[in-house]
Amino acid sequence: MKKRIFALLSAAALLLPCLATLSACGENESILLRVYNWEEYIDEGGEGSYEYDYEINEDGSAPSLVEDFEVWYEETYGTPVTVEYSTFGTNEDMYNQLKLGYTYDLLCPSEYMIMKLAAEDMLEPYSEEFFDESNELNYYVNNVSPFIKEKFDSNTMAVGDGEAAWSEYAAGYMWGTTGLVYNPEYITEEQLELGWALMLDESVAGKVTTKDNVRDSYFVGLAILFEEELLDLKARHEAGELSDADYTAQVTDYMNRTDEETVAKVQQILLEMKENLFGFETDTGKHDMVTGTIWLNFAWSGDAVYAMDVAEDAEDGEGSVTLNYYMPEESANLWFDGWVIPKDDNRTEETKHAAEAFVNFLSAPENAVRNSYYIGYTSVIAGDEMFAYMEDTYSAEEDDETATDYDLSYFFGEGDYVISAPAEQLERQLYAQYPPEEEMLRCAVMDYYGENDERINELWTQIKGETLDAWAIAVICAAVVLIAGFALYVKLGAKTDFFRPRPKKGYRLVRSEPVSFQK
Repeated sequence: MKKRIFALLSAAALLLPCLATLSACGENESILLRVYNWEEYIDEGGEGSYEYDYEINEDGSAPSLVEDFEVWYEETYGTPVTVEYSTFGTNEDMYNQLKLGYTYDLLCPSEYMIMKLAAEDMLEPYSEEFFDESNELNYYVNNVSPFIKEKFDSNTMAVGDGEAAWSEYAAGYMWGTTGLVYNPEYITEEQLELGWALMLDESVAGKVTTKDNVRDSYFVGLAILFEEELLDLKARHEAGELSDADYTAQVTDYMNRTDEETVAKVQQILLEMKENLFGFETDTGKHDMVTGTIWLNFAWSGDAVYAMDVAEDAEDGEGSVTLNYYMPEESANLWFDGWVIPKDDNRTEETKHAAEAFVNFLSAPENAVRNSYYIGYTSVIAGDEMFAYMEDTYSAEEDDETATDYDLSYFFGEGDYVISAPAEQLERQLYAQYPPEEEMLRCAVMDYYGENDERINELWTQIKGETLDAWAIAVICAAVVLIAGFALYVKLGAKTDFFRPRPKKGYRLVRSEPVSFQK
C-alpha cells in the first residue's frame, strides 16, 4: 500500500511542472482579433507614415498601427493579441461576406450600412465599460469631437424590433461631406451658382463625373429635384424663421425621400445627367481632375483633399494645378464611417475587450493624427494634438496679408480653436476637412432605405442599364447571332448535313468520299 501511495505522489510531483506550464499558457493565451476595414484606410507604416516618437522596425521602416496595437495591448493588459486584418472595397462587399458566414470581431461600415446591420439585428452594443470617462485608456469617449458625439447621441436607428442611439452600437472613425471638386481655370463663380444642377449644364458636357453607386448619385438627383425647396429653407433659416435644428431636420427629410413619385423624377434627372457625364467613377475621379481630363468631380471630402494635394505638389510648380472644393447652397451629404461589433455567439469577453481596445487605441489623439495624415480623411477625434496638427498644416505665414481667422470650436469644443489660415483655404483643403459650422447645418445624413431599397436599386439598374443607343444594341445583337451561328457551324457542320446546301428537287446529295471524325 505504501508503495502505491509513494508511486502516486511521485507521479503527481512529475506532473506539477507540466500543469504549471499549461496554467501559464492559459493565462497568456493569445487573443485572435478579426478586423474588417476599408482598403487603404489605416496607417500601414513605411515611408508614408507620419513622423512621431515610435520604435522603428528592424528594417528601418515605421510600424503600422496594427503592429503598434499588438505591442501596446500586451504591454497594457498583459495578454498577447494577434490581429487578423482584412479589407473590403464597398459596404455591400462587407455585408455579403457576413451573409456568407464569414465572422469578424470589428467592422467599419458607413452610416447607412450601420443602420442596415442594426435593423437586421446583426450588431451587439458596446459594453458599459467602454463609455467610462474616468478610465484614461478609454480614448474614444474622452477625445471624440463634441460635434460628432452630439450626432451619434441624438440620432436613433432601428435595432431589431427596438430602437437605440447610434452611439450605443457604433464608434465613429472618419467623417466628411460630399461636394464638387472643380478646376477654377474652367469653372467660374457664375457656374457654381447653379449648384448641383451644374452637373446637367452643357458647359461641362463630357467634363464631369459622378460616383458609380446609387446612394451618392441619388443624393445629387434629390438635390437637383428639390433645389427650390432647399434654397427656400436656407432663406427662412437666415431670416430667423427656422431654428438650426429645424433647418437641418427639414433638409434631411427632403434628402431622404424615397416615395414612388420622387424616385421616378430623380430617375429622369439622372438619365439626363448621364448624357452630360464623362462617366461614372469610384476612384479615378481624383486622377482625372489632376490631369485635366475632367473639370468637375462629385467627390467625398477626403478624396477632394487628396486630389488638391496631388494637383499642387508637382515639382517646382511645373505642371501643378489648383483645384477647389465647393458644397452647393442647397445641401450636402454628411457621412460617417464607424466601428461596430457584429454578433457572434462564439466570441469571448476577452475578444470583445480587445475589439473595444482597438477602437480606443486608434482614438488616442496621436494615433488619430497618424491616420489622418496617412489616408487623407478627417478623424472624428478632436483633442489638442489633432488641433496642433491642423494648425501646423494650415496656418498662414506671418507676413501673409490674406490670412483670415477660421473658427473650428464647433468641432474641437470650448477653447481657442481658431486657425489663422490663408484666404485660399476658405475653399480648399481646410474647408473640405472642416466646413464652417453654419454650412454644416444644411448637411444631411442619408438613412438606410429599408423596405424602399429595392425601389432605389431598380432605379440604378435603369440608369446603368441604358448605356447604349438603340442602333448600337442592334449591331451588338446581330454580331452575337453571327458569332453563335459560326460557332455552331464549326461544331456541327462536319458531322451533319444541316449546313450543306440542299440538292435541287429530284436529286439526292452524294458524298464523294467518306467523312472522317478523327482529329
